[in-house]
Amino acid sequence: MKELPKEYDFKAIEGKWKNTWQTNKLYEFNKKDNAPLFVVDTPPPYVSADHLHAGHIMSYAQAEFIVRYKRMKGFNVFYPMGFDDNGLPTERFVEKKYKIDKSKITKAEFIKLCLKETEQGIETYKKLWTDLGISVDWSKTYSTIAPLPTKVSQWSLIDLYKKGVLVREEVPILWCPYCQTAISQSDIEDKERESIMNYISFPLNNNEDAVIATTRPELLPACVALYYNPEDERYKGLNDKKAVVPLFNYEIPIKTSKLVDKEKGTGIMMVCTWGDGEDLEKWRLDKLETRNLLTTDGKLNELGGKYQGLTITEARNKILEDLKESLIKQEKIIQIVNVHERCDTPVELIQSKQWFIKIADMKNVWLEYGKKIKWHPEYMYKNYEIWVNSLKWDWCVSRQRYYGVPFPFWYCNNCGEVLVATEEELPIDPTERKPKQCPKCKSNDIVPEKDVMDTWATSSCTPFLLRELGNDKHLFPVDLRPNAHEIIRTWDFYSIVKSYYHFKNIPFKNIMISGHGLDEKGKKISKRLGNYVPSDKLIEEYGADAIRYWATGASLGQNLRFNPKEIKKGKQITIKLWNVARFIQMHGISLDEDVKLEQPDLWIIEETNKTIKNTTGHFESFEYAKAKNEIEMFFMSKFADYYIEFVKYRLNDNNESKEAAKHTLNKVFTAIIKLYAPIMPFITEEIYQLNHKESIHKSQWPELINANKPDYDFEEAIQAIDEIRKYKSENKISLGKELDEYALKTKVNLDKYKEFIQKAIKVKKIK
Repeated sequence: MKELPKEYDFKAIEGKWKNTWQTNKLYEFNKKDNAPLFVVDTPPPYVSADHLHAGHIMSYAQAEFIVRYKRMKGFNVFYPMGFDDNGLPTERFVEKKYKIDKSKITKAEFIKLCLKETEQGIETYKKLWTDLGISVDWSKTYSTIAPLPTKVSQWSLIDLYKKGVLVREEVPILWCPYCQTAISQSDIEDKERESIMNYISFPLNNNEDAVIATTRPELLPACVALYYNPEDERYKGLNDKKAVVPLFNYEIPIKTSKLVDKEKGTGIMMVCTWGDGEDLEKWRLDKLETRNLLTTDGKLNELGGKYQGLTITEARNKILEDLKESLIKQEKIIQIVNVHERCDTPVELIQSKQWFIKIADMKNVWLEYGKKIKWHPEYMYKNYEIWVNSLKWDWCVSRQRYYGVPFPFWYCNNCGEVLVATEEELPIDPTERKPKQCPKCKSNDIVPEKDVMDTWATSSCTPFLLRELGNDKHLFPVDLRPNAHEIIRTWDFYSIVKSYYHFKNIPFKNIMISGHGLDEKGKKISKRLGNYVPSDKLIEEYGADAIRYWATGASLGQNLRFNPKEIKKGKQITIKLWNVARFIQMHGISLDEDVKLEQPDLWIIEETNKTIKNTTGHFESFEYAKAKNEIEMFFMSKFADYYIEFVKYRLNDNNESKEAAKHTLNKVFTAIIKLYAPIMPFITEEIYQLNHKESIHKSQWPELINANKPDYDFEEAIQAIDEIRKYKSENKISLGKELDEYALKTKVNLDKYKEFIQKAIKVKKIK
């Protein structure tokens, strides 16, 4: 056995084991292994993140604690890593990095840059995860733009189309004028901003007028009706009258609806096509005129008259200037607007032909299937429930982008028939290959679908993609889906939708929700704010084990502040483990199982068994934070502060008592480093392999140690030692200095424990 050096060199040791694990392919999935499966659907991060930080470390490490635990519990773990490399995040990242306008270069040139950044992004993540000890199987990786995921995503759409739940319709849809693409309800966020409420007078056809309040005067040329509440006494008699739109001088009807809020604005509501969801509902229900005003790049079209070609902001300002007498007054307000989460641009409603998956009328099914999954923490199901109940629209899955998975469809220009690729043709780019003729009308005029899929339409396939990746049907449904709470409404929900439609099954059995990493001031760590230390610098300074220790600081679903003190505490734990290992090594290990254990030995074994039992229970519930607290309290206090001090005097003798102490030290400390192994994989591997040939991460999770129970009154002996320790501390006497005598206040069986107490705490005489 090699002798441990005095100092723990975390850089050398972490580097050594990182390379050894990779060389030995320690974490590769073995399909032939008959052990029970544990399959993890790891969240594929966007590869556009060129700077990784503690927030990334926190969310991925927390899930990986469970993975390592399950591996030690004897499961055959399937733990691949995916990367979400298609979609708007990648496109926007490339545009910003290279300072290019994708509309001014060819599609092929732009995609080439996206693929280049994808490869670099994957390497950035791979280096961090490897340095951090994230035990993924790097032989099982995928990117969502690669052939296999593309094939699975295209198969999914074909299956949904054949089942009648994927439809193509021309309807008002959510649109981002900046990104110039359709988006779905899950892509929008609420944002607070300052605005102006404008009170505008509409002339009526009876020489009166009606005043409306709006923050969007630029939509006047899209106005199609005015509404008021029929119970509002102020406006009795206005129903079925006509109003004239200021500046644009065309008539619109005045209607009633009990949904109009009498207290909002003036109580008269301007309805346009389309200002918001309320406008859309009234347009649908009352079959109002359609005046689709906005172009895809967020400008006014020909309906805007002389304002045609102006942006929304430009048109708003110009129209307000021209209103003159019709503008009664203005008020500053704070309003909540819907913005595209990718760019913070306010979203609009425009009419467009898009592909939709039916979800809005299936709320009961989505709630039922959500309840079939075990949520960790349980209360996170409520977030899912709130989202499902808020659904207003079907899921728009088509996007007007360059870089994404193409729809496997064509259209017949002659009869409008949709032509669908066969499963054998997948993956396919319909712009590169097309059917020779329409099977319905025999026309040769076939055009490809040029839209690509929403990024969630591809990543929602990961649960059943994994069975293709591992070539094993038993890999679905997966056992664990870990992710942050903000994508419950997207990745989790859409995966449930897909799995229901395809297989009438849940996609995963357990879902483990993490919070956000926060900076020291409590703000979310983000690249945009720049409020973080790069992850590689953190690992360089503190070591992976210490950073992983910090990641246990928040319970499931909770946010976690970046705290250097907690990271340093993790580093102190590694040093303590190292020093204890050196202490035990210095005195040698007793392999004799047939030793006579003394009361302190029986006591520490009993406490070890309690810790094993409680820690196991916490890991089974995915409560890694509680597991860490349980281990730490036992190791730092009961084992290091008490037991080691109890047996030091025994280790100086050559007798049976010494062998019992050495035996117990080895048994208990081996259990401790195994308990710590999921959280601190590097230090535990180094210590474990002093006496073992196999990796600790493929060893068996610690079992209860077989031993007799300690006498019930041994706790009194510990209390007596605590009393003397306190006396020494208060009188500034070293614990190693022997007292001549001490009068105990604690009740203790001195006939049994007098000699033990005297030697353990160094007192010549006890009264």
